[in-house]
Amino acid sequence: MIRNIGNISAEGYLIAGLSVGEINHKYIANNIANVDTPGYSERNLDFNKTLSAVLNGRGGIALRTSHPRHIPLLKENLIFEEKHSLIKNDFNSVDIDEQILRLSENLGRMTVFYALLAKKYSQIIGAINELKR
Repeated sequence: MIRNIGNISAEGYLIAGLSVGEINHKYIANNIANVDTPGYSERNLDFNKTLSAVLNGRGGIALRTSHPRHIPLLKENLIFEEKHSLIKNDFNSVDIDEQILRLSENLGRMTVFYALLAKKYSQIIGAINELKR
């Protein structure tokens, strides 16, 4: 059975992990898309620090809206890793092999979070079905 972690529910932790993973996926995809763009400097999200910030309530800033029909905007407060590597002759810092590795790691984390969340929901559905009998 999935339990609470400190004062954060396991479900909240898994959902936050999936959200941070989704954002991380976008940054990795953007780095890969710009592998041949001269002067492009890669941006790598620090997954653990960003997840910790989200779980501690520092994950973003919700901007106020002046009308109920306005779309709410959440400004991401993300934590990026410092990159200390060689830059290619075109001043592009993206290493495609490193980005593929990051993509694979991120996908693995998201798969685990999704599987655990699916397990939790299947337990809830099982309990509801048991009550129906």
